[in-house]
Amino acid sequence: MDDERFSLYMAMDGPHLDGLIGSAGILRFDWPERKFYIQHYDGISAAHNVSLSPNGRLALLGNFSQQLVLVDISRPDDMKIVARQSTMYFEECLYRLRSNTHHLWYPDNETFIGAVGDHLYRFHVDHLKEPEQLGPHKLFNAHEIRWDPSHRYILIGDLGPEHTDARQIAVFDLEEADPLKRTRVIKLPGTVWHCCVHPQKAVGYAFTYSFATEQENYVDWSPAYTREYIFEVDLPTARITRVWSCGSEFPIHLNSDVDVTRDNYLYVACGGSHTVVEIPLDRFDESRVLDCIPAWWMRALLWRQRLKNLVGALSRRATIISTHFILQTLQVTGWRILDGIYAARVSPQGNYLITGNRGYNVVTVYDRKTFKKLYSKLLPFRRDRYIKSPHYHLGWRGYHLGFHHSEVISR
Repeated sequence: MDDERFSLYMAMDGPHLDGLIGSAGILRFDWPERKFYIQHYDGISAAHNVSLSPNGRLALLGNFSQQLVLVDISRPDDMKIVARQSTMYFEECLYRLRSNTHHLWYPDNETFIGAVGDHLYRFHVDHLKEPEQLGPHKLFNAHEIRWDPSHRYILIGDLGPEHTDARQIAVFDLEEADPLKRTRVIKLPGTVWHCCVHPQKAVGYAFTYSFATEQENYVDWSPAYTREYIFEVDLPTARITRVWSCGSEFPIHLNSDVDVTRDNYLYVACGGSHTVVEIPLDRFDESRVLDCIPAWWMRALLWRQRLKNLVGALSRRATIISTHFILQTLQVTGWRILDGIYAARVSPQGNYLITGNRGYNVVTVYDRKTFKKLYSKLLPFRRDRYIKSPHYHLGWRGYHLGFHHSEVISR
């Protein structure tokens, strides 16, 4: 198995609880070399996802700061930005989370699709200021976008606006002649941020992302201890064909990375629950749950980050009168203060499962069949000129990296 060579890229968004208000960076992890490369970028905030070009030479750093960020990743020790473009040049923005976070690369390594404002656009890497508008997505705020193997149908998750729950997804048909008729919206009993598409057929999967609010405030939200759903979507007809659901006690809350393998297994990284859930799609019922808790000594070193998360949580709620939100959050996290698994990918040949634990700052490699832990690394904290500045004080030395979405590519 050590003969399998791959690189895993993760977006890094800093030390904050939900990864929506932090900094921007990229981490690369090479296997079997077990080597890490880390790069942070000034002028960009809230990195969220890394979309890799098919040849592995370029990446789009999806973020919540309303800009396209194109990175040259051909040299891992110098992952430099080669182009930046404000998306507000095309459509204005009234909401901090209304931004391009996920992208779709064409096989030519030069063209990609992204969601900006109310529409999907097709961009060329050499002409970012001159995109082609493909049509309206008809959602509040398009979030994750994934397409089927034929590159015809795009499944779109909806982040939702500031003051209401979304509870819908959309299927976008690139071959529909009329741009105004390309989108079909599907109403759901839960809000879906993240989705994925089967690598061999036009079938998608949408995962509910449940959170609790007060007075329709969808900015200072908390995890909701409630039932979750996974919806199987037939993309050509835009219909829900199967439903997977679980009780609130099942550890699958606040999903991040989601993916389907060629041998028909679904994987869900659970940011709230410190787990990765594996579901066989031929039955769509039973599951395996991998508890991704680092070694005790790794956990012991992160007392400062626990304090940081605690302060962040208490900054959102009036503690004495919001115990119902606090208790829901603790039940979701298994009574832990730190975030869970935001990055999880199966290696290209299917031998390994690689996870990034956002709260514990740990990258781990598991044997995919047995879930045996093969390698685990507590990463160093960020220390650079920005953090050492007297104008920016965290109260301790170092800066938590904060893993978010990831992509893996064979080498």
